[in-house]
Amino acid sequence: MLKLHNSYSNSIEKIDLNKREVKIYLCGPTVQSSPHLGHGRSAVVFDFLVRYLKYLKYNVIFVRNITDIDDKIIEKSFEEGISYKELAIRVSKEFDYAYQKLNCIKPHKEPRATEFIKEIISYIETLIKNEYAYITKSGVYYDISKFDEYLLLSGRTKNEVISGTRVELEEDKNAPEDFALWKFSKENEPYWESPWGNGRPGWHIECSSMIEAILGRTIDFHCGGNDLIFPHHENEIAQSKGAYPKEQFVKYWLHNGMLNLSGKKMSKSDGNIKLLNEYIDEFSGPVLRFFFLKSQYRSPQEFNVNLLKESESTLNNLIDFTYGVDSELKSKEVLDIFEDSMNEDLNTPKMLGSLFKLINESDTLNEQKLSELKSSIKFVFNLLGFDLIKVDNNQKTDEELTKFFKKYEIKFENVNQAVSEFINKREDLRKQKDFESADKMRESILGIGISLEDGTDSGWSWKNS
Repeated sequence: MLKLHNSYSNSIEKIDLNKREVKIYLCGPTVQSSPHLGHGRSAVVFDFLVRYLKYLKYNVIFVRNITDIDDKIIEKSFEEGISYKELAIRVSKEFDYAYQKLNCIKPHKEPRATEFIKEIISYIETLIKNEYAYITKSGVYYDISKFDEYLLLSGRTKNEVISGTRVELEEDKNAPEDFALWKFSKENEPYWESPWGNGRPGWHIECSSMIEAILGRTIDFHCGGNDLIFPHHENEIAQSKGAYPKEQFVKYWLHNGMLNLSGKKMSKSDGNIKLLNEYIDEFSGPVLRFFFLKSQYRSPQEFNVNLLKESESTLNNLIDFTYGVDSELKSKEVLDIFEDSMNEDLNTPKMLGSLFKLINESDTLNEQKLSELKSSIKFVFNLLGFDLIKVDNNQKTDEELTKFFKKYEIKFENVNQAVSEFINKREDLRKQKDFESADKMRESILGIGISLEDGTDSGWSWKNS
């Protein structure tokens, strides 16, 4: 039986679902800047969940939203001198590229907040009618004092909320912890008409409104990174219970852990982020996907390039092992490992350890048993979104290569000529004992898929994904 950690109860629970319809909502991106690795992890780990539920024959309805209007988007669009729409469309395309390369299942619906202004206004009207919201000169706010169950999800205290850095500081609010449902527009800001004045929705109300409009008042799973527990998901609960006090908003809250760089949580505010698509282009989507598989989704996951290289090597070994066989479940032992691990709160590292133990011991198997093991392992990884096909992800077009080598004042005629000149320039730096600059050149050319091999006759090779 499937067991998952419910963040609301802070415990592992047996999952009780109606197979005819399982509703999943994943908090998607706020599209003010390019996706980073943390976005990739959240998308992939909950893609594992969706795929596993489908394998268990549940009829899954999967929704992942796009926040395409908020303070950060407006601020970034002003900085770039473009409209908020132009920024949102451009960044959304970057996320679409990442989802495709990571082989994430396309949601049934991917709503944008700006498409649901009518529903958002209606939701706020219900909160005002139920006396959970009030109007001031700066906007419409949720009155936290009216909701006794506030902070049960995050386990915080009111004092922690007030002293937190993410509280919206508006002088005309009744209390510091009250949050915006509708913000009246300032000069030159985008706005929509409402009964209270021209403005735009607050961040939290967007998700509550879109969930009700698309999935209904009760859903089975609400997913996202654990950085969303407070204030975003906490405020969603307050809104839903304020609007529909007799309804259960979410049955199970699921949250993935953060990625760490050198032991620090990856965050935009600290400037501690890496761009997802750069790593996808360098290592390939399947390698990133396999990297995320190696850690249990709720745990923090350490990231560095060497760990990606390890994932690349391991995935290639897996591709080699399963080469030439059909994807077919023939081994009960493989099936038991897969189901037992996934039923244990999506324990993918446990699954990997057990399956690779079978692979390492497979040299004692006869030809039939070996073929059955290979086919079954391929079947399991196909279920989890891995094609297990070796592809050359990193070879570049002549246009891309021309652009790269131009940075080093090398005219590109063909790849052998250009790389040869690049190596000569790098060797000059090494002779001058400027090893730091030489290493940077080696790292930069690796970014376009070319690996320099010091001390070999060939000198370089394409770095296959």
